[in-house]
Amino acid sequence: MQAPLIFEDSPASSPPLRAAVLGSGSGGNAVVVESGGIRVLIDAGFSCKELERRMRLVGIEPSTITALLLTHEHEDHVKGADRFARKHRLPVYLTAGTMVGTVLGDEVTSRTVRIESGRPFEVGPFAVEAFSIPHDAREPVGFVLQDGGGRRLGLAADLGCRTQLAWGRLADLDCLLIETNHDLEMLRSGPYPWPLKQRVASRHGHLSNREAADGLPELLAARLRFVVLYHLSRTNNLPALAAAEVAETLAREGSAAEIVISSQFEPTSWLEVGDAGGDNAEDAGRAVPGAERLVKNAG
Repeated sequence: MQAPLIFEDSPASSPPLRAAVLGSGSGGNAVVVESGGIRVLIDAGFSCKELERRMRLVGIEPSTITALLLTHEHEDHVKGADRFARKHRLPVYLTAGTMVGTVLGDEVTSRTVRIESGRPFEVGPFAVEAFSIPHDAREPVGFVLQDGGGRRLGLAADLGCRTQLAWGRLADLDCLLIETNHDLEMLRSGPYPWPLKQRVASRHGHLSNREAADGLPELLAARLRFVVLYHLSRTNNLPALAAAEVAETLAREGSAAEIVISSQFEPTSWLEVGDAGGDNAEDAGRAVPGAERLVKNAG
């Protein structure tokens, strides 16, 4: 397993790492991550206008975003990418495969930065690593972002199954955004046609509540403060079902991590992580009031 990126001279106290999910689901996905006054956007699956509206709901101006990172080329992750990046003159970080499948104008294309799985790069204060994930896209990736204070956030969504590579990268995080797309029974008995059900449940489809919960024990570092349930299906899942599956695992493993459920329709609260590796969960991680105060693990 590759060792996590380490900053040798991390300050004793530094601005917190913060993240807010602007929205997540088949209708659009976008996450803002902030540290030291620098903000990056992961995915732009809403229109430019809607992205800007949701950013203002969490108290930030769209002009303060400094870079856009794309996980893959599906519409619910790139719908507003070209317009938003062009309007705000952003560099766009994406794999060669995602570049092929994403419609970007010449102006935005001139500012793209090609990234590869396993090759770290820097964006402002963030050391970023992309890692390959199994999904039916050209070259999809998840991301781990580490700030100058050593705080670590990881995102893995639109993945059909757990892999050794992805799980290796998602270890030792402060904030984990993990797909809990569907409940298997709801998918099996639901209205989707059989070929679509097969696609969703395949190894290159989407991660179920059960699969995510079963894989969590390997990711439950002592420092983990937030587990964000991401990309929930409106047709084949219920927030309560996803939360119950994950809460059971956290309780069994004795984890103090808080469950936050992302929504398709509104942003989450800001999720804030203070000093890295702190022993006191109350001091090291807290959710900042913003939108709906979501679900807390109560065992």
